Formats: sequence, structure tokens, C-alpha cells
Amino acid sequence: MNTLSWYIARPEDLKKEEEALAAVGVEYTIDTLAGSQGILKIDLTIEAGNPYFGLTSRSEPLGLEAIFPDNYPFFRPEVFAHNVDLPRHFNPFSKNLCLLPRPTDHWEPEWTLAAFLQSQLPKVFEKGTITDPATIAADPAEQAEPVSVYYPASVHPVLFDATVFDLITDVPDELIQIGKIKVGLECASFTSRMAVVESFTMDGKMVGQLPEILKKKFSKTIEGVVLRLSVCPPHGDPAQDLPWLRKLVGQHAGSLTLNRKPLSLQGGEMLKSIIALNFPEEVAPGAQMTRGWLFLIVSEFKEKIAVPKKKPLIQRREKVAFSKVARLGEEELQIRVPEVAGLRQHKIAIVGLGALGGPSVIEFARNQVGELRLLDYDVVEPGPTVRWPLGLASVGLLKSEALHSFLAENYPQTHVVPFYHRIGAIRDFQPSAKWSEQEVMDRLLDGVSMLYDASAESGVNHFLSEFAKAKGIPYVSLHATPGAWGGLVMRVVPGKTKGCWMCLKHWQMN
Repeated sequence: MNTLSWYIARPEDLKKEEEALAAVGVEYTIDTLAGSQGILKIDLTIEAGNPYFGLTSRSEPLGLEAIFPDNYPFFRPEVFAHNVDLPRHFNPFSKNLCLLPRPTDHWEPEWTLAAFLQSQLPKVFEKGTITDPATIAADPAEQAEPVSVYYPASVHPVLFDATVFDLITDVPDELIQIGKIKVGLECASFTSRMAVVESFTMDGKMVGQLPEILKKKFSKTIEGVVLRLSVCPPHGDPAQDLPWLRKLVGQHAGSLTLNRKPLSLQGGEMLKSIIALNFPEEVAPGAQMTRGWLFLIVSEFKEKIAVPKKKPLIQRREKVAFSKVARLGEEELQIRVPEVAGLRQHKIAIVGLGALGGPSVIEFARNQVGELRLLDYDVVEPGPTVRWPLGLASVGLLKSEALHSFLAENYPQTHVVPFYHRIGAIRDFQPSAKWSEQEVMDRLLDGVSMLYDASAESGVNHFLSEFAKAKGIPYVSLHATPGAWGGLVMRVVPGKTKGCWMCLKHWQMN
């Protein structure tokens, strides 16, 4: 496959782009510095009176910068306008124009840059200047433009359940501290993944924390502050927005200090501040506002400066970065599956955690079932992991233990109760065998909304179907055929289903 840049490998395509620009009266230059790195960057100027672009509202030339992707024309070029300031369809920091919606199917590969600009520039300059909320909301093509997505983030997003702070009543001040946080790091590095492990009100009351299994991952901790702002940080550059914030704090926050007891990092670096910033941003087209989040992270390191004929001079310098937020609240977990919100109130018992039961358990948790009761007696072996949802790290664990641990770490909103039991086996005389099978079943099925039988054992199916019938519990049974080329799922809902598991067996034999 040709590894040359597209415009070098296909010079005829570059010539086509140049001819198209010239045909519509656009002055342009190709950036040689970008070209030395294999990137095509074209600087172009569209005069205010150019009849090909319909920019009748402009009185001065429009300077643009177009950067082409490596696999052009399959994907669109990015276009920047550094002498423009639009209220919408425009990144206020990097200055790129939102010429198309994000999905790639809006781009037409047969377009040249000139044709692309002719088609889309007039739309951007028309719609990008509209600020009337009703007009914006009435346009089905509009989408929300949350300002937090525009900030450049150089470190991992911070895991954070911000729900408790979102509920705080708004205040008119430019800046106010609304809470305190303890932030944990996975490792002693400025670029480490971070999480808010505990959240507090201003009087020190804990109002939120990570599940314990996640807190253990973020064991190196530092205190931070939560600030609510009336405007978003104005510069989009952490090195400029930190002084802006410090000045604002000095003017409005009295004794508030952004620094806390520093945390030692690798290489002698010290983590000084973690500041959660909460500010207004658009949540839906038409100025429907909510509050966005952004973290400002500040560290200090020592830098040696060479001095002729003297010892190096040690100077302390700051490192500053923005980090976005990976929101962990229940609303964020449900926003893509609103239809399953009611499952939080239900409990499901699953018997058999093999190739069908194991994936089913994970899907139930993904859909936020309130409680799962897992019954199995088997351990994870290497061979079956090719069809089991968890891999070699789980080998040797009980299947119920492995799934319990995985769900506790990844889907902690679902409560999991593991049962170690083999249905139909005789009881031994060990002290651990303290419950009869009837007692195990009573505990397993107490208050459940469904018995999900993935045991794939005919005798177990028969027993469980009768037990569920006696207790009036909906019963689902499923199994795969040998080789997993097909399978069967059956359901019995008490009072609705005409028939039972045994009826199905009789039908299959006839």
C-alpha cells in the first residue's frame, strides 16, 4: 500500500483542488512547513465581494486555514477562521468552523475544498449568528453546543458523580465555593487517571463517594475545591485561565485558597491544586442551559537552568492542565436507555453462569437491574473462556465470584448476591452446608421479579420451573444447541401463559 501523503501520491488530485480554488477567485498558499511533515495545509483568502460564496454580510476579507486529513477525500478537511467570532457553530478557542454535523455521512467525498466551502460557508454565517432561543429551538438541524467540549484537555477525564452539586440552588455571584472533594490518583503522576473518591458540603458533611472497590484503585489522594462560576473560563488555555481564576478568587472569595496540602508525584513533582469548575453551558438547542464541568489541575516542578561557570540555578515552575469530566451519576447511566429505568426496582435470580448465563448477567447489570442473585457451583477454566465473557484473569475463581467482582467494579449500581450451590446434589456433613436446598431456593427467590434459568440441565429446568410455579414467579429458561448453532428460549408468566415447561417438553416429543 502506498505510504506517501495523498497529495504526493496523487498529484492530479492536488491539481484539481488548486484549479477549483482558482476558478472561484480564491487566493491561496500551500504551507511548506506543514508539507515537510506530510500534511496538506492551505491558507486562503475569500474577498468580501466574491460572488461565489454568498457572504453578503461581510465587509472585509475572510481568512481561512484548511488542514486536510491523511485519508482525504474519504474524510473532510478541518477549516479554521482566525478573524471570525461567531456565537454558534464555531469553536471559540481553536477557531474551527462547524461546517458539518459530526457523523461522517454528511461529508461528500466528491467535493473539493472549494465546493465544500461554497456549500457550507453561507449556512454557517447565517445560522452561526442567530442567538434567538426560539428560532434555534425550532430548527430540527440544530444541536446543543456545550462549551465544556471545546476546552483542550491534556490529561485523562476525572471520574466524578457531580449530582449532589448540580442540585445546589443557583447563586448570582461571579464565583462561590459550593463544596469540597477528595481526589484520588491511580499512580503518582500528573497524567494519572483521577477520580473524585469523596464529596463534601461546605460544612464537611460527606454527600457522595465512590464504591469501595473503585476507591482502592485511586489510593493516592489530595483535597480539592468545587467552585461555581457565572461564566466559563474565557481563554481556553489553562496557563491563562489559572491566573484569571486566581484574580477572581482574590476579588470575590475572601479567605478561599485554591492550594491544598500538596501530593508528591514522580520525579520530585508536587501536585498543588485540583479545582472543579462548574459553569453554565447549553444542554439543548435554544439556550436551554445546564451546568458544565471542567477540572483545572496544577502541579509544581523544579527546573535546572544552566549558568556559565556556576552551579545550575534551580527554578520552580508550574504545570497546568484542563481535565474534562467522566460523569458517573445515575442520570448519565440511564440517559441512553430511558426505557429500562424501571429495572432499578427489580431483583432477578440467575441460575447457571456459563456461556449463556454469564453474558446475561452482565447485560442485566448494564441495563441497571437493582439486584442480581447469582447461583452456580462451577469454577472458571481456561478453555471455556473463548465463549465466556471474562478472560484468563478469572481462571480458578468461582464463576459467581468472578462475575461479582467484575460487576462491583464496572456496574456498582447493581447489587450482586452470589450463591455457591449445586442444585440436586446431596448435602455433605460439612459445617458450611448449613442450608437445605429448599432454604437456598427460598433465599434465592425471596422477592425476585424473575427466575432466569440458564443451567441448560433438563432436570434442573424441571425442578426450577415447578418451584417458580409454586411461588408465582415468572420463569425464563434458555439453552443453546451443541455447537451453539441455535437454541431455545421459553417463558412462563403466572396467570398469563397457557402451558409450562413440561408442556413444552411434551410438544417437543410430539
